[in-house]
Amino acid sequence: MATIEYRTSVASAAPPPVSDAFVLQLRTHAARVPALPVRPLTGREVAVAVCYAADEGQDLPLDLSAMKRIVIDPRERTARLQPGVTPDELRQAAFYWGLTPLGDPGLVWDGMVLENLVAAHVVTPGGELVEADDALLRELRRGGAPGIVVDATYRL
Repeated sequence: MATIEYRTSVASAAPPPVSDAFVLQLRTHAARVPALPVRPLTGREVAVAVCYAADEGQDLPLDLSAMKRIVIDPRERTARLQPGVTPDELRQAAFYWGLTPLGDPGLVWDGMVLENLVAAHVVTPGGELVEADDALLRELRRGGAPGIVVDATYRL
């Protein structure tokens, strides 16, 4: 089940800390089971994993399915989604406010969805968590950009 928040636009004070459990998962992964993916819960944990993999000189498979946060802003008619959110979870959250998703966010490269992309946070190949500027948003709307999208905001 997705974590769902209904609120108006409010900037968060600080990013959530990287949990000790996630750091332990990274160390266990590198030491014992390199074929199993790690499961970050936040963009910051994705950034830590990318840096860790670069430092260790190894590939690190990531499973983003546990990243299921949805934030609906009914005034702005937007939904901020993490990559693990399913289309049904988004539809249910939007329906609560009488809103409808424009396209299927499960089809990440669907033109209709990309047209409605208004913001995103991306972990760069260097492990930096950044808010997408206009140039990066244009790249994402065209169907690709370097890095890992850890949340995206769409118009509803």
